[in-house]
Amino acid sequence: MNPAKNLRVAPMQTSGTHNFIERIYRESGPFQWARETGGKNSIEAGATRVEFGIEWQAVAAKGVYRRTIADNGSGMTPDQLVAFFNTFGGGGKPIGGVHENFGVGSKTSLLPWNRAGLVVVSWVDGEASMIWVAQDTVTGEFGLRLFDAIDPVTLQCTREDVVAPFDDQEAGCDWAAIKPSWMGDHGTVIVLLGNDLNTDTVTGDPRGKESDLRGIAAYLNRRMWELPPNAEIYVQELNTTDTAKWPRSAKEAHGPVSVGALDKRVNVRQINGAKHFIEYQKKGFRKGRLGSSGVVELSDETKVHWFLWDGERPAVQSYAALGGFIGALYENELYDMSTHAATYRSFGISESAVRSKLWLVLEPPKYNDQKKAGVYPRTDRTSLLMGGGKDAGSPLPLTDWGAEFSDRMPEDLMTAIRAARKGGAGSITDVTWRDRLAERFGSLWRIPKLRVANGGAHATNPTQQGGVPRTKTVRPPKPKPKPKPARPGGKGGLVGPVNIGPPKGSSPARLSKVGGGIPTFRLVDSAEIGEKWVLASWQPNAPGNPEGVVLINVEHPVIEAGIIRWQELYPIHHAEAVREVVTQAYGEIAVAKVAHSEQLKALIPSRRIDDVLRSDESLTMALLGLIAEEAVISVRLRKLGRKKKSA
Repeated sequence: MNPAKNLRVAPMQTSGTHNFIERIYRESGPFQWARETGGKNSIEAGATRVEFGIEWQAVAAKGVYRRTIADNGSGMTPDQLVAFFNTFGGGGKPIGGVHENFGVGSKTSLLPWNRAGLVVVSWVDGEASMIWVAQDTVTGEFGLRLFDAIDPVTLQCTREDVVAPFDDQEAGCDWAAIKPSWMGDHGTVIVLLGNDLNTDTVTGDPRGKESDLRGIAAYLNRRMWELPPNAEIYVQELNTTDTAKWPRSAKEAHGPVSVGALDKRVNVRQINGAKHFIEYQKKGFRKGRLGSSGVVELSDETKVHWFLWDGERPAVQSYAALGGFIGALYENELYDMSTHAATYRSFGISESAVRSKLWLVLEPPKYNDQKKAGVYPRTDRTSLLMGGGKDAGSPLPLTDWGAEFSDRMPEDLMTAIRAARKGGAGSITDVTWRDRLAERFGSLWRIPKLRVANGGAHATNPTQQGGVPRTKTVRPPKPKPKPKPARPGGKGGLVGPVNIGPPKGSSPARLSKVGGGIPTFRLVDSAEIGEKWVLASWQPNAPGNPEGVVLINVEHPVIEAGIIRWQELYPIHHAEAVREVVTQAYGEIAVAKVAHSEQLKALIPSRRIDDVLRSDESLTMALLGLIAEEAVISVRLRKLGRKKKSA
């Protein structure tokens, strides 16, 4: 039986929504509720002012400090309040919309730690309506509290889910009086009650990670890219975790301080967004400024906005990001933020002096259902995922984006990297080692580059020498040749015509894998590596070194102990020469291991080799054990002459 063309169904009913709410809550991050309420819903409601405040009536009546979120947006009618707060996916937008979560986020991020309820009072044209969303103590379900009310016409007792705000002696609050003076005739106030009516919700979610008194400001100033030009967001912050020193009234929190009295006033901090603090121009500050910025567009239309600071940074404290970070920009919000050295290395930047003053904001295209490509947010809004194709549902391809950005590194960043580099820019200098590595692995070490070619689908401006590609010709069969020695590796762009270049340019080109020579190594300190325990770190995307660089941590305890041990065996005037031999040996052996792993690409995927076999953990473990290193070091130190005589 074929279904009818105009098939209709009864909508599937949902039960046990509290299980979904609890699950999404467990996956969400700290202060997610601040984004969902004041940072998102209030702005979408047209608010020009949002304030995360403190409800002072309960402070006076019960000594309880409750967090409030107030805005002067459009407000909600009784029907709109019910539709939004008592429907999982309410608010007029579907739960399943790939770019939507309106009506889900505020509930999932607030209700699990406010089981006693959220009181919501909303004004439209000066008329107030109130609901109380709480958890049923018997079923565990979340929903609207039912109030006993008297119909003014029939005088009958009814049960209502929307009522006029009233004076609530049990909660210690007249709900009609929570409206702030700046609101006007339209707006909404949400009061967080916690898990019981005696909970201090001003300190945030008690599950942890929200104990920072400046946490809301710090979160919003990192999460929001920039605020709409007509919107302002403020946060009232207590100045101490000592409850005995908290203000006991709004007057004590905002008024003047009496002579000799303890200052208990709260901070009222304005939120400015992440972009403001990147471009930060503090009045009178002349020790530093935003030096340069720009945009690099990648092949998949992802835009990399980069910002490089010059000089010292103004004091930002903990209410915003002081130094550089890498993050993804989506609908005016930042996701997947990282300050980790490994993330920067994937974009070709390992120098700590550059990392601390460089921001990379990645703006990928939004998911398009027709193109089956782009990004969309996870349900809990904590990170972005790829949509469409073989990578659907996977995290952002930071490694791929980093490799392409490294190839197109802006000149200002290259200049900063060169200026920041310190320590040895090492390479394999021992002729025997270099020849042996080139013979065994050089032919395998191929790097994808654009080579000038008529009719090519790409374009480039050639900047590097490269060999002329072979032309295939049809020849008669020949006797099987005798085996020949392995072909040595490429010369790393040192010979041949200038026909290799980066993406974008005026000359037609084809993508080709060219010989890149053997990887190099560079001696760095632990700050540049990012982790003290890491002995060696592979940086495949290295500006100026397309074949890649191994970073050797010369401050690692293993290397430092080895240097001291060998220095004790030779006269003191050889101390620096011993240090050079030891660090050079570790660099060369690390390069050899990375080069040797190239042979495994015939057996396992290339990405796994870079992500696993060449990871910080694997390279560090591979350089422990001392036997190989000691053998190389002992031979090379013979040129220093005799060892010291033992005492």
